[in-house]
Amino acid sequence: MKFLIVLASVVLAISAATDEELWSEFKKNHGREYRNLREEQVRFSIFQQKLRKIETHNARYDKGEETYYLGINQFSDLTQEEFKARLNYASKPNIPYSKVHKASGVKAASEVNWVSQGAVVGVKDQGNCGSCWAFSTTGSLEGQYAIKYGSQVSLSEQNLMDCSTDYGNAACDGGWMIAGFSYVKDQGIETESDYPYTAQSGTSCSFSSSLSVLTISDWTVVNSGDEYSLQDAVANHGPISVAINADYFDDYAGGVYNGECSQEMDHGVLAVGYGTENGLDYWLIKNSWGAEWGESGYLKLARNQNLCGVANDASWPTIN
Repeated sequence: MKFLIVLASVVLAISAATDEELWSEFKKNHGREYRNLREEQVRFSIFQQKLRKIETHNARYDKGEETYYLGINQFSDLTQEEFKARLNYASKPNIPYSKVHKASGVKAASEVNWVSQGAVVGVKDQGNCGSCWAFSTTGSLEGQYAIKYGSQVSLSEQNLMDCSTDYGNAACDGGWMIAGFSYVKDQGIETESDYPYTAQSGTSCSFSSSLSVLTISDWTVVNSGDEYSLQDAVANHGPISVAINADYFDDYAGGVYNGECSQEMDHGVLAVGYGTENGLDYWLIKNSWGAEWGESGYLKLARNQNLCGVANDASWPTIN
């Protein structure tokens, strides 16, 4: 009931305010300053188109015709093409692996949530940098650390960005989680506080082995395209790094996403659980676009159809 009241309040707020009022609030909340009046006019026009899209879609949601709803966020002055261009995934490196996970045959729990079990640190924000792969990598490392040691540690994405280029990663220009795991296996990784995030490429590696808090012995990949094996992995091993197609997630605000998607993965995220909402099975996905996006930084993605390629490239590390 509380969820429906909150959604109704959001819809009413959008409907009651003028486009200009919402635009002013958007610019203030996101620190937008445009180069000139012409650019602001263009961005305002895009923003208005987004508002109409949100209103139309959410009206269908209210009638039970959609399973998810949309909202204003940091992407609301970008065109669909501009948003897609922000999604960066480098060419997959040829890194060998020794373990492939398949479902054990034992029925997994009907619902799993590693956030509530304390194995997931707070939502982070990659900013205007294609470093999603680094956040997905640290997310699964953080999860394994919490499960093994019973405490949380926030690990450094910038460490991976600056130091794993020889493994096939390219900082803000994309990368892969298994390349991040390979680096951590060889070198280790520092905490976020010791090696802070700058959202920048091209900075030199300043990793110190004396500050490393963990290394890994290996990693396991989930049988590609197999959601049952992914469910088994999430249930029995913890948060799992996954690659998805995120081309149409820009306006997502809540509910179970069951919309447009392809199998062309361009975004690294973290599967932290699964469940069922209003009769719809979903994956609980931790994103790295800040807590304003989605459901406090999380996405519920429809399950059992390999939507957005969620099971095509999933993996997790084994920490020492």
